[in-house]
Amino acid sequence: MRKRKGISGNGVGVVVGIIIGVVLVIVVILVAAGVFLLPALAKAQEAARRASCMNSCRQIGLAMTQYAEEHDGAYPNLVDENGKEVPAVGPDGKVSPLPARTAFAILLKREYLTTTKVFVCPSSNDRVTDDTFPSDYASARLQNLILPEKNCSYGWDPTKKHSADPTCALVADKPSDDVSPANEGTWNNNSDNHNKEGQNVFYNDGHIKWATTSAPDAGDDTDIYLGGPGYEKSSTDAKIIR
Repeated sequence: MRKRKGISGNGVGVVVGIIIGVVLVIVVILVAAGVFLLPALAKAQEAARRASCMNSCRQIGLAMTQYAEEHDGAYPNLVDENGKEVPAVGPDGKVSPLPARTAFAILLKREYLTTTKVFVCPSSNDRVTDDTFPSDYASARLQNLILPEKNCSYGWDPTKKHSADPTCALVADKPSDDVSPANEGTWNNNSDNHNKEGQNVFYNDGHIKWATTSAPDAGDDTDIYLGGPGYEKSSTDAKIIR
């Protein structure tokens, strides 16, 4: 009876070598593909986050507009630590030092907005409120609905009324810590929410736009985060603050 011929030691080595070679080629191809695909994937993810941010900014802006339409054109007041509503501009003409985001407590309390998730940009380092934040906004004390800095990615200009110029910026990604007159209207004054690439801006007439610099898309304003002298009395010059 004839014996079957097996694979010799040299033959096994050749097969193993071929398999290893094929595996290495596949690995090289996958690594090369990753080098080209990862940046594209990251870009697509940021585009999705930017779109989500735009939707949130629009919801806040529309809530502000609805409030103004029901309150003789006035946007919400600011709120102090005792839950007292404080006008952004006092009788003496001075601008209140209270954070702009305190006014969002009124939108929650009066149910113009029904979730705190809308206040967080997914591209930012901010986080949605946790279980320590009231869940029943209508019955909560107003001061307890003031969003901590880490739970709010947006700012607005509380000195404005709905009668301001349509091109006046109202709500936007919050300003960075390094806003400077030296960088007026440039990308250097952009929000940090999107790594200085730009910000979503909601305007007084209800339209929203992605801006790649801190200059508005129309009007006389030169920088939505700066505000010139007397901006609090201007219908065109905005100063978006936290």
